[in-house]
Amino acid sequence: MARLSLCILVSLAACAEVPEAPVAAEAPLTGVDGARDQADRSCHVVLRDLARLRNGTGGYQTEGSAWIWEGDVELSSAAAAEGATVGAVYQYGSDPTWYEVTATPSAVAPTAGFARYRLRLDHGLPGPGMSGTSLATARVQVMPFARLAGGGRLFDHNRIPGDFDNYLLTASNDFAVTRSDAICPEAGPSAPSRIVFAADHTVTQHGALVPGGQVRLEYDPARLTTCRNSRNGYALWDLTAHLRWDTGEGQSSSIRDGAILVSIPTTARGLEVWFENTAVPGCQAWDSNYGANYRFALLTPPSWVGAATTRISRDSSDPCDGGVDAAAGFSFDTWARQRAAIANLCFRVWSPGVTDRDDPELWRKLDATVRWRPRGTTEPLRSVYADFDRRVGNDARYTVGLRGLDPFRPYQCPAVPTTPTPDGQYRRAELEYVIVVNGVELRPAPGQYFVGGFVDYPTAGCP
Repeated sequence: MARLSLCILVSLAACAEVPEAPVAAEAPLTGVDGARDQADRSCHVVLRDLARLRNGTGGYQTEGSAWIWEGDVELSSAAAAEGATVGAVYQYGSDPTWYEVTATPSAVAPTAGFARYRLRLDHGLPGPGMSGTSLATARVQVMPFARLAGGGRLFDHNRIPGDFDNYLLTASNDFAVTRSDAICPEAGPSAPSRIVFAADHTVTQHGALVPGGQVRLEYDPARLTTCRNSRNGYALWDLTAHLRWDTGEGQSSSIRDGAILVSIPTTARGLEVWFENTAVPGCQAWDSNYGANYRFALLTPPSWVGAATTRISRDSSDPCDGGVDAAAGFSFDTWARQRAAIANLCFRVWSPGVTDRDDPELWRKLDATVRWRPRGTTEPLRSVYADFDRRVGNDARYTVGLRGLDPFRPYQCPAVPTTPTPDGQYRRAELEYVIVVNGVELRPAPGQYFVGGFVDYPTAGCP
């Protein structure tokens, strides 16, 4: 079973079992060194949205004198596989008590790579009987968390930067946390490239646009605010992203929630994007780079990817020469960890007009990655970039250090499944991987993965 990267922390003191009704709880201690509470910025637990429940007549549902809040919290598949559960702590007004509630599994389909839970807050909160002045100053702090199997709590800081900051519900945000699809997007076979259209009107591309891959457009609604309208609290406006590929294919999707994930056609070489803001009864505005649209180039697939080898040696004369065929697998054991001067996966790429000459901009033209996961699992592939080594003839040669993939690195528990060796003296972790360059895959055989193993002594305190 896969282990979260923070597994070494969950052996700290456990909390009592949480009952269904709200109970007093400790305030979050994130940021305190050595505390059992930790901040999650790796999308293991994320609040998707939280708002008062409407009653269908222009008001909100109540429980006693308090309004009822409900929202969705999602837990990563890795955390769910570890037996983690979801809850939240919240605090309101002058009452210093933090109340704790447990979220329940949701029947609504989750974001890919997550499990969805429903969160409900309905005790000791603002309500309709309060004066306008009191509501204007009302302040509710909320912090969702994942309770790990060892008893520790992992708090959602995926869109809250400070370790001591919490989600705030106030009159200025309509006592709600709105959905943002740019935060912890769906998991896929590899991390998509991103194009960020920020509120300051800058446009930043993160990662290469690869034919056959994916790109996530992230759009801040503050860029385009001309058309806004609502009725009884319901938005009567939208933001639409329009995309057109140089192949003639196109699509239009709402991006009001902050992001959309788009599949890139395998034959595409260029993309243009523009945005439209509309509202009832007839407002229309554009964000289109003054009519020129935002244009982006795609990478060209190479003509050949091959010569994959692994080299684990005390001889440091060359990072790759003398390596063995990667299809034969590799074993990175205690000797290699302590004595090897070279421990690399190597491969070569040929792209006419690109790799057959010295080019300091090569890194912009070839997106060379190794995508891996624990062997035999269905986890999404994790991606690491390969380092350009040098030109070999008309090819570009790349390396990936095996030490960077080693799950037995010092001072941490393995974040992948491990099994004992037959003699019981060591633990072994196996990975499977594929090499991908500008969308072109290198595998040992169609549909198969390269494999490799890491071996080390058992680590005290780790499962």
